[in-house]
Amino acid sequence: MLAGLLPAALVAQTNLQFQQGDPLKAPPGWYVLDALRDTEYLAEWHANCRGDAPCAVLAGPATATAGNLGKLLQDFDAAPFRGKRVKLRAWIKLEAGAVGDRAHMLLQVNRPNAETGFSDYMEDRPIVSSEWKSYDIGGVVAPDAENIRIGVALYGRGRVSVSGVEFAEDGIVTAHGAEAREAIQKQYARLDSAFARGDKEEVAKVVLPDAQMRVGSVREPLLPAIQGEMQQGARLTARTKLVSAQLDGADAVVTVEREAADPTPGGKRRVVTMHRDTWSLVKDAWRWRESIELAYHWVLPPTSVSVVRVIAAELKAHAKPLQSEQPGEEWANLEAFGAAVGESRIVALGEAARGTREFNGLKLRLVEYLIKDKGFTVLVATNPQEAAGVLQWLTANAPQAAFVALDSSGAQDMANRFSSLIDTTYPKAKVILWTDNGHARFGDEMADKAMGEWLRERYGRSFYVAGFAFRRGEVRAVGVDNGDSKGLGMWTVPPSPEGSGDAVLSAAGMPAFFLDVATLPASGTLARWLTEAHLFHDLGAYWVVQDPDAALQPAEVRKRYDGLFFVEELHGGGE
Repeated sequence: MLAGLLPAALVAQTNLQFQQGDPLKAPPGWYVLDALRDTEYLAEWHANCRGDAPCAVLAGPATATAGNLGKLLQDFDAAPFRGKRVKLRAWIKLEAGAVGDRAHMLLQVNRPNAETGFSDYMEDRPIVSSEWKSYDIGGVVAPDAENIRIGVALYGRGRVSVSGVEFAEDGIVTAHGAEAREAIQKQYARLDSAFARGDKEEVAKVVLPDAQMRVGSVREPLLPAIQGEMQQGARLTARTKLVSAQLDGADAVVTVEREAADPTPGGKRRVVTMHRDTWSLVKDAWRWRESIELAYHWVLPPTSVSVVRVIAAELKAHAKPLQSEQPGEEWANLEAFGAAVGESRIVALGEAARGTREFNGLKLRLVEYLIKDKGFTVLVATNPQEAAGVLQWLTANAPQAAFVALDSSGAQDMANRFSSLIDTTYPKAKVILWTDNGHARFGDEMADKAMGEWLRERYGRSFYVAGFAFRRGEVRAVGVDNGDSKGLGMWTVPPSPEGSGDAVLSAAGMPAFFLDVATLPASGTLARWLTEAHLFHDLGAYWVVQDPDAALQPAEVRKRYDGLFFVEELHGGGE
């Protein structure tokens, strides 16, 4: 939907010097893009800014914070620059409106199928000067590039002025650059082979000991992360393809696409990632120094249309709608859930996204039901900030119930602390665990061992897990755009693709329902389908802005949950 609202790419760059324009209007050929809802950034053309030279000014609203983002952009056809090195140069200054305001110049090459080639958002060198200064970005345009995006980004409520923009070919990739690109591609092939063999020593010969990796705002050592993944025993068949390379003396910044196939289950699962990596020439050999994840998504075969029809019919027969016609009662018909819980001592309530009105409201209703109808007296929350609303409800309506916050950490450590709490402090109490799907699940061949898996081993069937799923809507997460953290905000999740897990559940035509997964007839198509791996929306803390499919995670539902709540559409605002 967003793509349909953006201007089409220009045939060629235009009005770079801002020689055309009307006061108080955005300069022709340029457009403004806001990162978050309800935060409107405005661009204006000015005739005299840098001496007699005209400029464009991008301004943030007074309500903006350092996490809000606006961009002044221009997109144009990449065909004349394919395979060539280009340079973007502009004069820029920042008038900060608050602490934390900053600006960035940006250059991004877009390839087919929404893939990104060379990209530099200057996230490691923000513009904070209030004086006019010239800034450069240079990179190589991929041979299959479709369009090029240039512009300036503003974080916060200040004003960023840009003047004298230049974009031009900076020479064909030199022979030395081509040699470096070929040498680095060979190093990636070497790493792919070592990873498949589980050869950690070979990996250490390529990766520098102090190399770093970054995902959003999280940074950690690269070599231990790779070797830790290899130590889990999985042997991934990976293919890494160098997309673009920018050479700067003894350093090279490259963009790569990596596709890895998992041998389990049945080799059906693949993951595709995009990275911006930095390499350094050390004693005539290229060594890996930094890796920044730009985007990733899982790939699984979609469910066929004929199978979807059978599953939809079975869902209509077994799932229980949660709608109520009673005014003021949004979540009803919980008797099936209560019967499924039975005499379980612990009930874990997950969630597939944070900060949503539907999941928080439904979970609050489930807590109320478990306390009033099932005799539960203790609520433990691994994400207490998300449970603020239920704490208020407990204080007003169930003061006898205890509320305990359990900080997130390693899965086994969390399970041990939870067990110690309920076995020592509340040995006879029935306990609700307010958490997310990732912590609640009690098993899955597709993922690492979770907190819920340790608890299932310890408490058996007296530990009941309810997972949550949805098809589309709004979620709260930290936005990540080309490896750069955009801060916590609300993001729109497009409908999961046809044939994915969420889309198949949606085919039942019920806006919200509960499914008793554990008691489904094992011989039915639905039960078999839920035992297999499919892609479901399941967000952690991050939302990858340029790759919505990154929110789709592989899951084997019957191996994760006893029951499943499905909501077609989520809306922001849940507390």
